[in-house]
Amino acid sequence: MRKMNNLAQMGMVGTAVGILITLIIAVLITYSILGSFNPVAIDAKLPGSCATPAQNATNSTMTQIATFFTIAPIIVIVIVAVVVIGYVQRIGG
Repeated sequence: MRKMNNLAQMGMVGTAVGILITLIIAVLITYSILGSFNPVAIDAKLPGSCATPAQNATNSTMTQIATFFTIAPIIVIVIVAVVVIGYVQRIGG
């Protein structure tokens, strides 16, 4: 039974590390893709007197992505903290 608990704990730590690596790769890919857009040039090609829809869309997307990338590591930290607290409780009692 004890061996199964250790495997589960290692699985949780492995999952947390996997999530962190995925987040790092997602940040790199997202900002390299969004950085390659030129919303000013896109807006200049639009007919009529449109304000700046491409710039507004890019800004909105970047804001939402920044919010997600701020919250996601906190979730991983909470998962690791739960695993550590469970391990410490098991050792103590």
